Amino acid sequence: MISYIGGKARISKWIVPYIPRDIETYVEPFSGMFWVFFKMDLNHYPNLKTVVYNDFNGLNSNLFSCCKEYDRMWDEMSKYPCQQLGVEDTPTTYEEMFNEYQKEVFHSGITITDDNKFEVAAKYVYVLTQIFSGSKPETSSYMDYKGKYRCKVLIFMDKLKDRKYRSHFDKITFVENMDFQEVIEKYDSDKTYFYVDPPYWKTENYYSNHDFDRNDHERLADSLKSISGKFSLSYYDFPILRVWFPKHEYVWEMKEFAKAASAKSGVKQNMGEELLVMNYGENQNILPVFGEQLDLFKHSFLL
Repeated sequence: MISYIGGKARISKWIVPYIPRDIETYVEPFSGMFWVFFKMDLNHYPNLKTVVYNDFNGLNSNLFSCCKEYDRMWDEMSKYPCQQLGVEDTPTTYEEMFNEYQKEVFHSGITITDDNKFEVAAKYVYVLTQIFSGSKPETSSYMDYKGKYRCKVLIFMDKLKDRKYRSHFDKITFVENMDFQEVIEKYDSDKTYFYVDPPYWKTENYYSNHDFDRNDHERLADSLKSISGKFSLSYYDFPILRVWFPKHEYVWEMKEFAKAASAKSGVKQNMGEELLVMNYGENQNILPVFGEQLDLFKHSFLL
């Protein structure tokens, strides 16, 4: 959908094959931009009946609620001059709009209502798409992208018209704005799968509107250890995680990825490791995981 702090756009293709195919309910307690769900081929999940988007950030939940009505959302976004290349097509105009929308969405104390929710969602998208990916939208500066998609909202609008994205929006059953523990308890069942992507340990302050601390990490671990359903948990490796989810009880998968490009130089940073912790194994009706991934999965599944 849109680049977002902690988003899984780059690694979702690695995560998706580990999602069990026989699930009936799919839930992301920390949905963000829902990248993993959008990378799923829905034809591989014939029993899937319920899809739950949840995010503690109300702006994210409002955006996805509006995007379920993709035609109306597209119409709302088409009202803004930044979508009409040519007239007033100057960096100054775009930056002025960015500053205005950023102030209105994040610093005016605005309340989202039925009357303004599409307007707020459209302005939120404009801010998200005109900053360096992975930075806080409420404090980031405008980036003057070049070329056809200088106003990157156009890319987002293309997705609202795309048949694949529309089929995924249609599949979303509920859009929630709840604490992760509440949404886990509400939708847990033996046919539920949770993809869990919380703020990472000691990077919690990178996120907007999120007061996530050690107590919340512990609450999350306790919640996941007691569920009836299956989960995949994204983290990086840190010592206490091995206490919460010991390797002799849970499947640990690790893969090395190139980190995002630098905002200043565009040069890739050092490689980093992503971790996936699961409470189920390779015999749990997952998609075929080819080549190196299959070998890694077999070797990491400790009985």
